[in-house]
Amino acid sequence: MQVAAQNEQAFHLAGIIPVAASSGEFNLPGHDSLMPLAPDFNLIEKSVAECSYAGCETIWIICNDDIAPLIKHKVGDWVEDLYTIEAGRYVKYPKEGHVSIPIYYVPIHPKHRDKYDCYAWSIIHGANVAYWICRRLGRWLIPDRYYVSFPFGVCDLEEVKRARQKMSRKAPFYFSYEGKTVCDGLPLGFTFDTAEWRRAKNIIKSNSRSYYPPLEGEMPSQLLPPEERRKSRHFKLLDVFKDADLSSATINELPWFYDLTTWAQYCKLIISGHHEQVKRPYGFVTGHISIGEDDSE
Repeated sequence: MQVAAQNEQAFHLAGIIPVAASSGEFNLPGHDSLMPLAPDFNLIEKSVAECSYAGCETIWIICNDDIAPLIKHKVGDWVEDLYTIEAGRYVKYPKEGHVSIPIYYVPIHPKHRDKYDCYAWSIIHGANVAYWICRRLGRWLIPDRYYVSFPFGVCDLEEVKRARQKMSRKAPFYFSYEGKTVCDGLPLGFTFDTAEWRRAKNIIKSNSRSYYPPLEGEMPSQLLPPEERRKSRHFKLLDVFKDADLSSATINELPWFYDLTTWAQYCKLIISGHHEQVKRPYGFVTGHISIGEDDSE
């Protein structure tokens, strides 16, 4: 991954939604990211709406083939940009200004599975796939930054909408709650660039060994102790992002936040009353691309 050709007039923010290697306490038949959050609104749809509010021009959902059909059935291949939907409420022909955001589904590469495919690797792998696909289409389409929306991290989407302009800048952006960010292990949204991608990737790859480093000219042959093998396979967000450089970052403090990987936090959300602020946004429309339909009639 290389640094994108920066263009202030065409800033490409790519949305990354990591699902692979994530899990909660609910043990649903499909996946816990499909946990309901409000009527006709679940956690994965919350992340799609969050990316739309954040100003993402593309959305990449990182999930393996076993869960991708279920998520795609619910979310679809595209979503209407909620910013243009709301702006269209005050013009004569609103649909002319509506913009559709494509959604792509990215599985973890088979050679990475059960080796170092921790939750943070879903972010790293998703950004890498987004970069190479966009680069093949044109160098001006390469994402300038990547915004990560965690399905289990729930906050007021109005806060995301208000921070939209801050995210589409060269400087890093982090949501925080009680002074803590993703660098402290919380599933809070943030943006990163190529330099941070390389740093995080190196942490995971350098801790993915199963053998002692061989002598020059030899093949690896001596296994590490069991507790030292594939350490990054079990890394948490804290292990990967704790050393991120926040010196020039914009940090946006949230009034409330819940990590819904636990039943206790889910109950706390309901009791607090904040669930009333989390609902299906106005104009939140997703859909599927129709292939092979006859439009001649």
